[in-house]
Amino acid sequence: MKKKQQKNKSQIITVLALTMFGLALILSVVGLSQTVINVKQEQMAREPEAVLASVGVESGADISLPVSYYDQRSDACVNMYDSGMSEALNARQFEWASCGYTNKQIEQGLVDYELDENYLPVAVGGELLPNRGLTDMTRWFDNVEGKSKEYTGTLKLVYKQGETVEFSYVDGDFYPLDAVAFSEGDSVNKDGHNHLFTMSVAVPFTVMASGDESLAITADDDTFVYVGNELALDMGGIHEATTGRLMINEAGEVYTGVMGEDLAYSGVKLSKDEGSIIRIFHADRDSDESVFKVRLTGMSLNIVQTQLASGSGVQVAYDPSNPGYVGPLGESSVFRPDGSKGYIIMATVLGVAIMTCAMFTAILAHTLIKNKRQR
Repeated sequence: MKKKQQKNKSQIITVLALTMFGLALILSVVGLSQTVINVKQEQMAREPEAVLASVGVESGADISLPVSYYDQRSDACVNMYDSGMSEALNARQFEWASCGYTNKQIEQGLVDYELDENYLPVAVGGELLPNRGLTDMTRWFDNVEGKSKEYTGTLKLVYKQGETVEFSYVDGDFYPLDAVAFSEGDSVNKDGHNHLFTMSVAVPFTVMASGDESLAITADDDTFVYVGNELALDMGGIHEATTGRLMINEAGEVYTGVMGEDLAYSGVKLSKDEGSIIRIFHADRDSDESVFKVRLTGMSLNIVQTQLASGSGVQVAYDPSNPGYVGPLGESSVFRPDGSKGYIIMATVLGVAIMTCAMFTAILAHTLIKNKRQR
């Protein structure tokens, strides 16, 4: 009777060991295979075509960009014959035609090559009318009593997945501050539109250096595109809607051109796989048209999925209160395409641990049975 009980006990231990071994094998295989899948997803996330798809964002979704807008009051006309041309033009930064002096054309060289300590453009003058003598742009991107006032908003890029990934915003009648009251009553606010304003927007991205990363922007008037803290695309001046292009080659060098001209090296060079940021500064300074279009192609934007008031949403990983921060904010798709990775690794470790215990249990059961037989 005692031998029978010992035999049954040994059989139970053996069955338990085999069961644990089987469970451990399943967990390990699943965990390891899922880890391999996760690694593949991370590799996919290095390709711009997969960066958003890997976090479940469908083609056609909106990617929100935080924007700082500054409503601008129109300046009073200054008699250029009494004060001098340079003084008159510098005093009248916003709205020109009604004063009788205007010269619409691209004027490069209005801003410094590098941003200041607050990540804002620095005025350095200019050589052509109507901007000669422009040495102070404080009001453009800051609150100045009686001249400018800041408003926050959102610009929504449309994400499209085709042969390559594309993010775009297109508006041929771009008047984002029609509803604000700061400059209400200005004579240039006609046709129900608030015509004079500036804006700044930032787009963080991870440099792929694939040779396919590019940006195209169409706007009037002044538009400056900085990559990192360096000026890459200069479309300053009061001018008609003008298109500029920017591309990053496989060496990380940024090439740019305006109005169909051949692209030339801008002097900006980026490091592959590192975070950078595109900063766009734009001003609409006259009461004619207002156009703003931007398209980013083949780029790996740093994004984060969020819960918005209207439901789930996607936005770039950028905090306007900390403009120096260029890394991914929170659960950026660039570096963490699959949040289950930690659980997968835990399952793998648990599986290996259970397998080890099962093996020791099986060895113990085999030893017990062998010893009983010898007796």
